[in-house]
Amino acid sequence: MEKKLHFLIFILLLNSGVAGQFRTFLPKPTGEYFAGTENLFLTDNSRKEKLTLKWGDKRMLQVKIWYPSDVKGETENLYLKDYSSKTLWDNYRVFNDDISFFDSLKSYKTFSYENIPVSKKQANFPIIFFSPGFYFGLDDFYTALMENLASHGYIVVSITHPYDQVITNTAEGKILKIKKYRMFKAYLQWKMVEFMHKKNPDTTNVRQTRRILKAYLRGMKVFDRSVNLWTKDVQFVMDTLEKINDLSVNDRLYGKMDFSRVGSLGQSVGGAVAGQLCYLDRRMKAGVNLDCFQFGDLYSHEMKKPFMLLQSESYPLWRIANKIIYARTNPFYTFNIKNARHFIFSDCSIFPVKINEKMKSLVGEGDNNENVKLINEYLIDFYNHYLNQVPFKSGLFQTD
Repeated sequence: MEKKLHFLIFILLLNSGVAGQFRTFLPKPTGEYFAGTENLFLTDNSRKEKLTLKWGDKRMLQVKIWYPSDVKGETENLYLKDYSSKTLWDNYRVFNDDISFFDSLKSYKTFSYENIPVSKKQANFPIIFFSPGFYFGLDDFYTALMENLASHGYIVVSITHPYDQVITNTAEGKILKIKKYRMFKAYLQWKMVEFMHKKNPDTTNVRQTRRILKAYLRGMKVFDRSVNLWTKDVQFVMDTLEKINDLSVNDRLYGKMDFSRVGSLGQSVGGAVAGQLCYLDRRMKAGVNLDCFQFGDLYSHEMKKPFMLLQSESYPLWRIANKIIYARTNPFYTFNIKNARHFIFSDCSIFPVKINEKMKSLVGEGDNNENVKLINEYLIDFYNHYLNQVPFKSGLFQTD
């Protein structure tokens, strides 16, 4: 009896120790700062919401900010803390059909803390405005990239674009859902363009490659309109934060944003927004497109700003068309992430789930943790160079 009692105590202590460990699937940020987070809800009263039928609706935006801090908070943020398992399960069953999967995801910790003070090591910090992908995009699904940028001294402003992304929270606690007719229309337009062209065309044939370029620009109007709409969203958030920042309000965040060092970043359609912003907005000093065809106005213009395109192996036709579009962008850098698919640029590539055929089609068959590490290295090296005037690290960027 005594032996059984000792054994039971041992098991309880062991389980208690496991429960107290830091449980996360996210990579530890590589910078010197801790990461803080803050949520904002902004309404652009100058713009009517054209994606609803309700009279008087104005454009409302959900914003999440990651920022550098010198101190660690008492409790780490839990992953997806602002979303219920039911909401996630209803909208993201592509990852798993079982609601318990999302319960499990929400039990993991992140490396960020809510409402901690901004670092005092610098008077202010460079800012990066980020747009997630069309449909799939959810701010927390990019935590591995956002936390790492914040840990290296960047204030990252992530903007959710309502009705083009699956779910958007509002200040009142409501959930705005994607307009399904836009989603299906966008999907059909994309499939039609893809169907009309060979996957591996003769890239030496200029007429053929330009035909592919024009097919995307003309045939995928939903995405092109979204890029223009989202660009206005980002500019509104920039304008709002710049005004608040200039007031030097006694707040932990405002007054710490350096609007002379601003970058754009986006994944999928958000990546095209990053390029459009760099071209249109003088405040943007550098930008990064994470795996998207460059919709917008850049195809017919030159851009004398540094820009980087990181690509997966998902869409070979995009790579062909982008080569033409970015031909007059200088300096321009492009890198391919080997054995990777479109969603390698998000946390779903490292979700704690067995990689089946469905997941392989989303994230690829490469070493996903190493690929995410590589993406973070490219981002830090690029922004450090162009926003902080730090020399490139050897091995990643060979030329300036």
